[in-house]
Amino acid sequence: MARQAGVSKTTVTYVLSERIDVAIPEPTRERVRQAAAELGYRPHAAAQALASGRTKTITLAFPIHIASHYAHVLQSFERQTNIHGYHMVATTIGHVSMHNVAPDLDELLSSLTDGIIFVDMPGMFQPFFEEMLPVQKAVISAGVFTVPGTDSVKINLEKASCEAVNHLLAGKPNRLAFFGSGKDIDPDNPPSFASSGQLDARFTSYCRAMRNIHKPLEVITGSPGSRSVSRKVLREYIEDNGHPDALMCINDEMAIGAVRALRDLGLRVPEDVRVVGCDGSEEAEYMYPALSTILQPVDWMCAEAWNLMARRLDSAEAPLQTTTLDAEFAARDSSRYPV
Repeated sequence: MARQAGVSKTTVTYVLSERIDVAIPEPTRERVRQAAAELGYRPHAAAQALASGRTKTITLAFPIHIASHYAHVLQSFERQTNIHGYHMVATTIGHVSMHNVAPDLDELLSSLTDGIIFVDMPGMFQPFFEEMLPVQKAVISAGVFTVPGTDSVKINLEKASCEAVNHLLAGKPNRLAFFGSGKDIDPDNPPSFASSGQLDARFTSYCRAMRNIHKPLEVITGSPGSRSVSRKVLREYIEDNGHPDALMCINDEMAIGAVRALRDLGLRVPEDVRVVGCDGSEEAEYMYPALSTILQPVDWMCAEAWNLMARRLDSAEAPLQTTTLDAEFAARDSSRYPV
């Protein structure tokens, strides 16, 4: 193939492995592709893996299901893998039920993929990781919640969450409610702020702010992964309890469901209820009114996660490394208040 294309074997290797980080002119790449087509070349993945000891695949694993925010993570990380000559596989852990978490993890950690990046693994998964780690595989974790004992890219929501809550409080609401997940929220037993554990910064910021102004917590339990469930829950809650003046949502998925529920009830956003989400999804910016949200630095997170993965693939004995990235609060029309 190299002879037919008039290039070196190394150039053929780079072109066929789609290494776009290597500067090869497009006409040269096209000659190699043409030679491959004329010679009937088809790469044999199993043979390549046996020869190199690598499958050139990286698995991205998400908790429970792949929500809309994770579509952005998938797209961003796929760019990283493709640039570096790898392919990406996506999967979920515990999609069927909590009984499947251990089998899902075991199967994933023993798979032929070269490395795994765990995204936003919740605290309820930690006991399963403790039993199975470390393993002879490159493992990275990334997101708001990371896995102890792994290289990690941590998204810090603390500062942005405080800004979001204070922004809502600036409108002097009579009732500021938190719309989140029932698994991690107990309004009668709010978390200790002195803890250095992986508490949810969105909820702890809300609790701290409400304590500071001596107002009771108002927590509404919805479904972070379902707009329809969140819409139904909030609508029923308001029908029974009246509506809060402001709503801090744990993610954009719930915030979008909340806005729809408020409209169902004839309530206006932001005139009657001001709403803030979290994630920074594209939908948040383009919905009406534009949704105020906490912007997670997804592209930066994925680039840093790839750097840690490449480092771990090169050296299994390298010391663990953690990178922390700060999120930012974006105030938009959904939380606008009268001056």
